[in-house]
Amino acid sequence: MKILVVSDSHEHLEKLIDIFESENPDIVISAGDNSGDAVDLSYIKEEADYYIVRGNCDYFDFETDDTSEFDIAGKKIFLTHGHLYNVKSGYEKIKNEAIKKHADIVIFGHTHMPYFENANPVLFNPGAAKDGKYGTIEILGDEIKFYHKKL
Repeated sequence: MKILVVSDSHEHLEKLIDIFESENPDIVISAGDNSGDAVDLSYIKEEADYYIVRGNCDYFDFETDDTSEFDIAGKKIFLTHGHLYNVKSGYEKIKNEAIKKHADIVIFGHTHMPYFENANPVLFNPGAAKDGKYGTIEILGDEIKFYHKKL
């Protein structure tokens, strides 16, 4: 199973389309800032499942939640943009929230910088899609691999 992880597209839907077409994922996870781009992508590329949250720049998105929790392949994922947990100042708040939620993986954005911490929980920021940065997660049985990529 291949999961595409994006964040911070900031009205660059064409980049999301290019990224999707280069990866052909089964699932798309979007950590906000422009949640509308990910919603539009879900209509254009309907073959994938989507998990989307809004970010601090999604002023007029009254439909999408700030956080989401879901399971994929037996792993609990906590998805948020990151601004509510001040990730630009460090990762302790988001880690503590993930621990409270018993999450295995935290996916976030906001900083525009790719980040991976292989801890418990795993922290994964794909970087800014507006800059062509994104991430993938590959699940093969019990093995989970995280990758940072660039168009």
